[in-house]
Amino acid sequence: AVHYQVVRDPRALFGADADDKEADKDAIVDLKAEDIGEDAIYNWYDMDGNLVFTGKDLSVTADITKKYKLEVIAELDGYKDYKEVEVKVKMGEIIGISPNPATANQTVVSYHTQGGSSAYLAVFNVATGGSDQYILNLGETSITLDLSNYQAGNYEVLLVTDGVVRDTESLLVQ
Repeated sequence: AVHYQVVRDPRALFGADADDKEADKDAIVDLKAEDIGEDAIYNWYDMDGNLVFTGKDLSVTADITKKYKLEVIAELDGYKDYKEVEVKVKMGEIIGISPNPATANQTVVSYHTQGGSSAYLAVFNVATGGSDQYILNLGETSITLDLSNYQAGNYEVLLVTDGVVRDTESLLVQ
């Protein structure tokens, strides 16, 4: 009788990987699978389990927050791994504050809100904790803040939509 002993080197394991993304509503988002360093098949599935694309890079429209499943299959031996990837739609963002630092009696805050039913800016004095709120028109993209009653100092401007803080920016009043 002949006995054979097969000794096989253990596989170097890999993990499927891709980064979650956050984007403006209706923006095109590119999801990129990390290369595993060997020949592999990259499959993207929606959360219902339907195959939506085969390839490393998937482009989607961020119409609502969605999750996708990445499946990576090594062609050498069929080893596979999965990763869940989320594309989150921003519900609001402060685009900019100008001028900042504010040396005049006013500054303009540019923003966008998407998908919310209400929005406001909260301006907090970092030193005193006092705050003012400015109701935002959802159809507008900027608001002029009257700073004539503000003391010199550091402030935080918060964008709140539907009761949730979506973005913050610092404001220096001189």
